[in-house]
Amino acid sequence: MIALWTFGSGIGRVIGLVLILDGVGGMAIHNSVTATPRFPIEAAIGLGLWLAGHWIFAAKHGQYRSRVAQRVWRLPVLGWVAPIRRAS
Repeated sequence: MIALWTFGSGIGRVIGLVLILDGVGGMAIHNSVTATPRFPIEAAIGLGLWLAGHWIFAAKHGQYRSRVAQRVWRLPVLGWVAPIRRAS
């Protein structure tokens, strides 16, 4: 658990980004989303890991690592579980 808190942020963001790029790239190369379910699933898992990595970083440091993550975590549904609440 301590290793997840210490290294999970960076590892989640990096592995998530690699999976997103591989999944989207596979869909682009094969020119189909439905040709094989591997690529959309891989991209979805990558997005989940990327979001989890940013959540851990924000919970530890009190700020988001990037503006993209900040905007994603402020979306209506994700805002309910965001580690940093928007000032009213």
